[in-house]
Amino acid sequence: MRKRYSKYGLIFLFIIMAVSMTISTTYADSALSQSNEDIPSSWAKAEIDKAIEVDLLPEKIQGDYRSKVTREEFSEVAVNLYEALSGKETMSQGENPFSDTQNTKVRIANDLGIVNGIGDGKFAPDDAITRQEISVMLYRTLQAAKPGYDYSGSYEHIFADYDMISKWAREAVSYLYGIEVVNGVGDNLFNPIGNTSREEAIVLAERMYDKVSASGNNLVASRAGTSRRESNMEFKLAKLISQEMGKPYQWGGTGPDSYDCSGLVYSLYGKLGIALPRVASSQAGAGTHVPKDELTYGDLVFFARDGKNVNHVGIYVGNGEFVHSPQTGDVVKKTTLMSGYYANCYYTARRVIN
Repeated sequence: MRKRYSKYGLIFLFIIMAVSMTISTTYADSALSQSNEDIPSSWAKAEIDKAIEVDLLPEKIQGDYRSKVTREEFSEVAVNLYEALSGKETMSQGENPFSDTQNTKVRIANDLGIVNGIGDGKFAPDDAITRQEISVMLYRTLQAAKPGYDYSGSYEHIFADYDMISKWAREAVSYLYGIEVVNGVGDNLFNPIGNTSREEAIVLAERMYDKVSASGNNLVASRAGTSRRESNMEFKLAKLISQEMGKPYQWGGTGPDSYDCSGLVYSLYGKLGIALPRVASSQAGAGTHVPKDELTYGDLVFFARDGKNVNHVGIYVGNGEFVHSPQTGDVVKKTTLMSGYYANCYYTARRVIN
């Protein structure tokens, strides 16, 4: 009899152990899954919670927050944001212009001018969105919801990778940076072709909602910048530089099709109304001296191969880089000041933009 009880006791003990292991494993798996993609990053959680509260966030993207947001997903966010900002309900008008999606909110976003197709009746709903694309979509959402705002005085900020931002996106990027909706990624870079995660996209939409909710009849730039209504030499220089990138070196060249190093500087600053000498050694006497650790966009940087006689010049554009026309067989391009040949033969810098 005692053996029978002992046998049943062992069976019962094994059952208890098995149940305990199952519960433990299930709990561990659940905790693991929740600790990863389905929980927002700590920096994003508060704004995502608010986005859910004010109904900006479609249920389909409430989770997997660190995956790349798609064109279709952000179209839904943009329509929700439009409705929240305008106080209007939306509905699709007319026939579906796209053959690769039946999503109603994509159609509404297209009707509102927030998104466009990619051609041939396609929308590419599953494609990831770049940082410059999402800036444009947010800007268009604001313009559609608040057509009475004054957009003519938006502010310009010169990122170190300004020339990498597509021309069709520059106004949107500058405006949203000025009102503190979008930020750079560090070192004064914007990274326009980098992708955007779901949580980043949600935070941007929620920031826009907050800015409009706190504003009156207009949004005013709250971040330092220069108004388009004012003279902005750096902005003009950045546009000029972007037009010359990739053009070939030619000794004695001053453009418009080719340049030597001092010819590039002479031509671009001449277009800004700044008269400089023609050759690098003479340009090194223009303006005022700038220490290397205080360089800002547009400063001229000079190099001396022998350590005492200037033989090359370029234009500092931020992030430890300068633009120049180096030598025969090369083109106008960016190069680092921080290492290599040009770090070793760096000589001085002059500021000619006041």
